[in-house]
Amino acid sequence: MTTITNSITRIALTLCIIFITFSSGNAAEIDDSTVFVEAFNAYQQKDYLLTIEKCDQLNQVFPDSPLRDVSLLLIARASLKSGDNERAAKSVAMFTTEFPESSLKTSVEDELKVLATRHLKGEVLAPDKMLQASAGKVRSDMLARERAAALKLETERIAKIKAEQERQARIKLEAERREKERVAAEKLAKASIKTAITLYEGAGAVPVNGKGNLPVEISNRGKSSEEFLFTVTAAREYGAILTRAGKPDETVSRVTLAAGEIFKGVVAFRMPATMVDGHRSTVTIKAVSAKFSDVSFQKDVIVVSSAPLVRAVAKLAKQKVVPGERLRYRVTVLNAGSMSAQNLTVRLILPPEVEFLGTSDVLFKQDQDGILEFALDQVDIGKLAEINLDVKIRENSAVGKQLRGNVEVVNGSLQLKNLFTATASVVQAP
Repeated sequence: MTTITNSITRIALTLCIIFITFSSGNAAEIDDSTVFVEAFNAYQQKDYLLTIEKCDQLNQVFPDSPLRDVSLLLIARASLKSGDNERAAKSVAMFTTEFPESSLKTSVEDELKVLATRHLKGEVLAPDKMLQASAGKVRSDMLARERAAALKLETERIAKIKAEQERQARIKLEAERREKERVAAEKLAKASIKTAITLYEGAGAVPVNGKGNLPVEISNRGKSSEEFLFTVTAAREYGAILTRAGKPDETVSRVTLAAGEIFKGVVAFRMPATMVDGHRSTVTIKAVSAKFSDVSFQKDVIVVSSAPLVRAVAKLAKQKVVPGERLRYRVTVLNAGSMSAQNLTVRLILPPEVEFLGTSDVLFKQDQDGILEFALDQVDIGKLAEINLDVKIRENSAVGKQLRGNVEVVNGSLQLKNLFTATASVVQAP
């Protein structure tokens, strides 16, 4: 009997050490909400000492928690029910001091208010010995149940571990032998797979919103037939796919190649309309063994975009102007890209101090907000287009006012918009 008792004691001590270690190791993972819920549930189970312990933990680890107000009230109520009148009074007083405007003040029980008032008057509040003993018994009973449950789980766990160890011991040698044979055979099979990928670059840059094609050849240089899974990797907006050469509608993702056989295909993609001129992006084709996913071959190629690069410069003919002055307002649209800009719409927002008088350059429209709209059919590479407006500085323009308009250029072919700020001019005294 003594031996059995000692064994049980040692197991219980081991469980305590494991519990303490686990708790310490996971302390960094707790949060204030979890701790408060544990405190609240302990209160519901009338385990008032654990309630106080959890609330103290919350306030120490999370001093700025938004749950501090309710945790102080929970400490006060648990302290009252566990016979610690002094602690209950201090918690209520602390709550009232820290949260004078809290709506929870109306929920404080009269008994707690009386204790807080007596505490503030300097009275020493004697504990309720009967409630203290009751609270201590509840905590002791709870700990005893937890220890018993942990002891049962640990006994079951040890029995399962022992059974598993015995089973593993019986099959270990056989499993090791089979694994060595499998690894050796797999290594030999992987080494026999040999593939070459040749990916040809396209003829120069690909126009934005245009199609690109990259010829590709994939050859099986091994001594046996192999099946490969093909993938093409590029930014999603390219929509890149692998097709069979001469059959653009036939998408290819899996091919079996005999020894020495060559697959000829085309990586087809569309250059996104949003790419800037000269944008470089990588397209990758990858061949993965259908037998071994870790055996793969790949090839990268850089594709370059060709696009218009439109810029707009707008400004008054002078940087210093006077009220009532008539002068020119010039808008210059230029193309610094490698592709012609077509179907352009120029929308000009003049400063409120600038009155539009007219233009003889191009046709225009003006909406109800005063925004001027001009159409440009085309601006070739390295060229520019000018729009000259006759304007007047309004008589009531404030001296020192900075005049700065905006120009929006819309590329109708590519559905792109660019907004540019005009060069500023300053109103001076006449």
